[in-house]
Amino acid sequence: MKIALYNLTTTTKLGGVESIVWDVGQKLAERGHDVILFGGKGKIYRNSSSVQVRRYPYIARETWGRMPLLRKSLNLLKLLERLSMAASALPDLMAGKFDIVQVVKPYDFPVGAHVRYYGGARMVYNSHGTDFFPGDILFRRSIDGAFACSRYNATMVEARYHIPIGVSYNGYDAELFRPLPPDPALRARYAPDGAPLLLYAGRLVTFKGLDHLLDAMALLPHAHLLLAGEGPHHANLEARAARLGIADRVRFLGPVPHTDLPGLHAISDVFVMPSTDHETFCLAACEAMSCARPVIASDIGGLVEVVRDGETGLLAPPADSAALAAGIGALLGDAALRVRMGAAGREWTLGMFTWEQVIARMLACYEQVLGV
Repeated sequence: MKIALYNLTTTTKLGGVESIVWDVGQKLAERGHDVILFGGKGKIYRNSSSVQVRRYPYIARETWGRMPLLRKSLNLLKLLERLSMAASALPDLMAGKFDIVQVVKPYDFPVGAHVRYYGGARMVYNSHGTDFFPGDILFRRSIDGAFACSRYNATMVEARYHIPIGVSYNGYDAELFRPLPPDPALRARYAPDGAPLLLYAGRLVTFKGLDHLLDAMALLPHAHLLLAGEGPHHANLEARAARLGIADRVRFLGPVPHTDLPGLHAISDVFVMPSTDHETFCLAACEAMSCARPVIASDIGGLVEVVRDGETGLLAPPADSAALAAGIGALLGDAALRVRMGAAGREWTLGMFTWEQVIARMLACYEQVLGV
């Protein structure tokens, strides 16, 4: 099959969805399919001789947001950003004679619908969230096949578009994310005198619940925290850590290459994902469990499908710093429990979230919409 993976941010930012698109392209290409990745003109790139990557200019949402009437709606800004890329990408999409055009955001429904009706491709929607916008429902009949990254996400899509949608949990790199021996020097750098060490990896944005994590840290006087990632909430988090008197126990690592994350998991005791909203799957939690690390996460969204409460980690009410601190404390205080949950997490991820299973479900969807 000839497949277009269409998503602007794949080549412009680091994130879970973006990582998934790169991996999907590589895995499909390894199975002999002709894959072309369409993204915005950005600096993010992964070396792959088997996947073609095309980048197109676009007008960033920040630029659109300079207009007072537009800045009131983030969804509208994102839609305009996507449509601005389509102006230059659409001719190549039409000329490509694709069998499948796969999108991950409703903002790209207009592009997929155009290629479907005038280019003969089938549009497949691989949902990783909501990002609904006024008028998106008008394109629901152009969706030939759909699958979501969790049952939680599928339920939201079904309620919005009234279309059949399957569940294909996201995959992760099981060869990269595996248990490693800890680097003593690295551990000593971030956790002096054998202090307990927590790790968070992801964007520094408000809905990740990091404010509550810092509040929980204030209740855990001996623990240290690593924040791997970057985002617009960085300065606010630094200021909050200073106000709480925990700045010396919180390290902001900035963007960390994917290949370096297993080493950070190896030196950490517990992985924390305190999201308060928008968490439809959580690849970072999956990767942590594959590195045999127990996870404490919020009891919200798709996280409850990824982290098995009491088996591979613990779930806490979202935005409840006291409960979060209590859960972290329980794990830090019981080394045997951490080992047991880490082993269970490794087994769980290998059984549920490997790419072999993900791609098999994806190809079954393709074959169904193509009538193969």
